[in-house]
Amino acid sequence: KFGDRVDNLLICFGGTDQNDLTRKVFQEILPFCRKHGIRINIVSGEGYRHKKALQKDIAKAGYENIEFTSATGVISSIMEKSQIAITSNGRTVYELAHMNIPAIVIAHHSREKTHLFATESRGFVNLGLYDGKKTERKILSELKRLVQDHEFRAGMFERIKPFRFTRNKKRVVRLIQGLLEE
Repeated sequence: KFGDRVDNLLICFGGTDQNDLTRKVFQEILPFCRKHGIRINIVSGEGYRHKKALQKDIAKAGYENIEFTSATGVISSIMEKSQIAITSNGRTVYELAHMNIPAIVIAHHSREKTHLFATESRGFVNLGLYDGKKTERKILSELKRLVQDHEFRAGMFERIKPFRFTRNKKRVVRLIQGLLEE
């Protein structure tokens, strides 16, 4: 359901996050989230090499509204609590769409940039390929817009609504069952 207030945000950049976008995004948005009382939920994969540095940053932050896990099996329960997300342009975008969560999307590399689903017309703010400080400034301005511009976020929420992938899942299961019966 659409909430009038953003009180939970998800940061997730895939299994390895080779560009360490998790930490960069966290550092960029922390002051804003603290000011607005937004809980930051961070999910990293098992292959994330900067986990210890991130944990130090979280400890230094002195902000109690931060949850960090690398247990990716719990991501759907974290998504359920989140009103917005910041993520890479991979499979997570489809999960967010299915759960009706607008997101800021950043491509790790040129291959991810070719994924064309995450557009504003579908409820996503796509910042394209990560480009250092330029991208980090855009993240903060787009986060502010999603949090503070109620009508903009409501519009993004509405544009995501049509994307439910349950029927696709049922179709794939039927196809597999058909193959097994043959």
